[in-house]
Amino acid sequence: MTITYVLMQNLKRNPLRTLLTAVAFALPMAVFVAAISLVVTFIRVAQANEKELRLGVHHRVSLTIALPAGMRRKIEAMDADGTRLRAVCGMRWFGGRVPDTQNTLTSLAADADSFPIVYSDVGMSSEESAAWQRDRTACVVGSGPAAQYGWKVGDRVVLESTVPPYLSLEFHIVKVMDQTERGNVFYFRRDYLVEAMKSGGIDDARCNIFWIKCNSVEGMRSLQKDIDAKFANSPDETKSEDENAFAANFTQGSGDIPGLMRAMAIVVLVIVALVAGNTMMMSFRERTRELAVFKAIGFQSGRIFRIVLAESVMLALIGSVAGVVPVAIGLALAPVRGLRMGPVSSLELSPTAVVVSLVIGLLVGLSAGLWPAYQALRLRTVDALRRVA
Repeated sequence: MTITYVLMQNLKRNPLRTLLTAVAFALPMAVFVAAISLVVTFIRVAQANEKELRLGVHHRVSLTIALPAGMRRKIEAMDADGTRLRAVCGMRWFGGRVPDTQNTLTSLAADADSFPIVYSDVGMSSEESAAWQRDRTACVVGSGPAAQYGWKVGDRVVLESTVPPYLSLEFHIVKVMDQTERGNVFYFRRDYLVEAMKSGGIDDARCNIFWIKCNSVEGMRSLQKDIDAKFANSPDETKSEDENAFAANFTQGSGDIPGLMRAMAIVVLVIVALVAGNTMMMSFRERTRELAVFKAIGFQSGRIFRIVLAESVMLALIGSVAGVVPVAIGLALAPVRGLRMGPVSSLELSPTAVVVSLVIGLLVGLSAGLWPAYQALRLRTVDALRRVA
């Protein structure tokens, strides 16, 4: 009688309980894969931003308080020899909304000359850069809104501003960004916005933030200190921070999404562990006499230990695979699009999440089966037969 035969018989002993236990494993593990995939995506976005060495400079009090456009020249003058920065790009929040919808896009008006340099990771080709420089209405759109509204390169689209002076502007799409970290962003030329505001009688060329493309980490840190020191105790006192720090502060209103996903993953693990532990303890109590008989006919204690532990591991792996594989296949074949979680616009499968999920399923099975297996190891045949007879 092999261990495999015994395990299969035990799993078939109570099919309904085996099925329900597998489902109780599968559903939380499916959620776990999705949650960890999203956390991995945020980590990947943060790593990509870190490599770009961008420094954001905005008003110390609030991002909504605009800074003079001339501050760009002052910042550039702080690095006359060009050793610390490559370019400075001023940006202004537009808060664009597609007409007849309530969906607000992260839309920003950017300096036309320096945007392709500061945001070189957008990946604009020479033709796309030429179109951006040539057409004042040019815009660069993230893959999220492009997929949501069916936009493509060459289309003309209209956005209505949700902030004063509430303009309605038409744009010409010259680039659709497929980068995950730019999935929900809409960039257009700031001179186009300034010109439209002047046409409405508003002469305001101020910027909400200046993004600086730096040459090195050391240069970025020194510029951060020097800029804030230069404008300290002035009406335009600044706060400079790297892109990851800025993104974390900017998205605080939406909550700590990666943190929430991690908390959800922990809850999932606790649920799975409780389900597995309860199932194995019930199975052990029901089979105490059977295990005693095994010992009576010559099964060694170590073999009994392995049978009980293997049953727990097999049940955990069956449930984990049942939950992980369908989600993995689904995300691999059809990633979730249209997410509006900060910069992330899509949820794609993370191989790391799949591997971690299966390893955790294995560990949960081991931990849930250890105590029942230890009790089986210490089981005395006479006492067990007397207790259940």
